[in-house]
Amino acid sequence: MLEPMKPIPELQRVVCAAIRHKQTQLVLCGARHFDYIMLNHISETELEGWADADQGFIDQWGNFLTRQEAYIIAERQGQLTAQGAPHTKGILYSEDLY
Repeated sequence: MLEPMKPIPELQRVVCAAIRHKQTQLVLCGARHFDYIMLNHISETELEGWADADQGFIDQWGNFLTRQEAYIIAERQGQLTAQGAPHTKGILYSEDLY
């Protein structure tokens, strides 16, 4: 399996929502968590356990980021559009990016 590139912190950006299968570490992406694109990808796998998958994001190099890691990057890069929303401070949600 190919590995993602090592991130360059000053260039790293949050690109899209992602989930990571806990047993296999397989990462699936979509515009939002469990949107129709992501659900179509899930249906193409034969894996169980997607409902319990780790939710996060990926950067432009394909690195999986937790919601907390992604928030730090998005804040640093000025990607947050819903800044100051008390329910999301420190934890990134897709809606914080658009």
